[in-house]
Amino acid sequence: MSESHLVEYELFYQEQPFGLWREDYRTAQISHLLAMINSDPKKERSTLNDFMPFFPQEKQAENIDDGSAEYLANR
Repeated sequence: MSESHLVEYELFYQEQPFGLWREDYRTAQISHLLAMINSDPKKERSTLNDFMPFFPQEKQAENIDDGSAEYLANR
């Protein structure tokens, strides 16, 4: 599989995840349980969502000045 094909699959999965959600949930439950058993009780506890395969939404920078407005105004 070419790299561009793999990137297409990754982007598609981020928009429309395929596979069984219940399997991911069950695996996350087991992972969360094991993490809770083996964690330090003095530290902050993890949540079940920490073990789910969600892609974090990247924050897009607002009002980025790339200089194009000034360039076009002074053409």
